[in-house]
Amino acid sequence: MKKKVAVIGGGAAGLMAAYAAAKNGNDVTVFEKNARPARKVMITGKGRCNVTNNCDKDTFMLNTPHGARFMHSAYSAFSSQDTMAFFEEMGVPLKTERGNRVFPVSDKAVDVVDALVFAMNKYDVKLVHANVEQLSAENERIQSIILENGQTHFFDKVILATGGMSYPVTGSTGDGYNFAQNLGHTITPLRASLVPIMIKENFCSKLCGLSLKNVKLSLYLEGKKK
Repeated sequence: MKKKVAVIGGGAAGLMAAYAAAKNGNDVTVFEKNARPARKVMITGKGRCNVTNNCDKDTFMLNTPHGARFMHSAYSAFSSQDTMAFFEEMGVPLKTERGNRVFPVSDKAVDVVDALVFAMNKYDVKLVHANVEQLSAENERIQSIILENGQTHFFDKVILATGGMSYPVTGSTGDGYNFAQNLGHTITPLRASLVPIMIKENFCSKLCGLSLKNVKLSLYLEGKKK
């Protein structure tokens, strides 16, 4: 039975969710507050977009430092090979580089974004550029979403794919945490994942902009390697 499905967030996860939901016969609408979807994808891999890693499940899990068990079911349902097949089917030839990293042959992240948009357009997904203000729930079910302009839209299912809060300029401002918390979910303390190293001294200033490969960093505190 066809359902009305809303996807909040037009990043990589939101666009893939919209594509999958629409492919399964649902009427899907994506709400994205930015003028263009998947802005964060555009800057990944230094603008080339590291799509996935070309390895088997066991290798993938061994190289997931935290949360491998959490990733197990998702990876089993849609593996690296599935990811590569998806993008090549959508017209993006891929290549595998050092460390089994997979990039578009074109070295352009925009091709990955265009493929995601093309995939959902194949199944008539509607893309609405609007900021979702809140979710309305009743009897432990989301009934509607309310936009910043006051409009209310009703859906059978809502997929929350707003991302984290790692890069606000791309739209990752933590909205999803607030939505989830307002619906009764518990939010664990948030921690940064990829972060710069802040140094009090100024001796590294001349190194700004220097890009190095295969670098190892050791930290010593009071003469002991940590």
